[in-house]
Amino acid sequence: MNEAWISLDAAERRKNWRAGSYLTAVCAGVALAVTLSTDSSPFWWVFSILCAWIVSMAYVINRGYGRSLLTRDGIVVFNGFLGKRSIPWGDVTNIEKRHHTARSSSWWDLRLTRMSGRPLTIPGAFTSSRYDPKFEAKYVLLCQYWRQSTG
Repeated sequence: MNEAWISLDAAERRKNWRAGSYLTAVCAGVALAVTLSTDSSPFWWVFSILCAWIVSMAYVINRGYGRSLLTRDGIVVFNGFLGKRSIPWGDVTNIEKRHHTARSSSWWDLRLTRMSGRPLTIPGAFTSSRYDPKFEAKYVLLCQYWRQSTG
């Protein structure tokens, strides 16, 4: 089999940046409200909000620009600007779709489980739609590579 990439397309990345924009607006609004409502120095509150925003934006960027390369021998996971990891197909024991629910949203991603029992979320495979054909195609492609390498 040839190599194949799993990543978000331009429209999915724009949607991801929109979520990051909402997060930025909420954090800026909270920081402004804290600054205007307190009598003493709001430095620690604003600093805490800034730290939470930085961590959250790192997650948004890694989610949007992370990708995975499927090869005959294994999967190479590129986590945005955090580096890469290579996992042979023989170390993979399960691939599953996971559903997450938060207060006002839900999303799906793909996760593989390794022989050591440690899970790994696959970058580039993420959706907020219940039935997303692009997400389903990524899942089928990942399972196809895994099955062909092990059987």
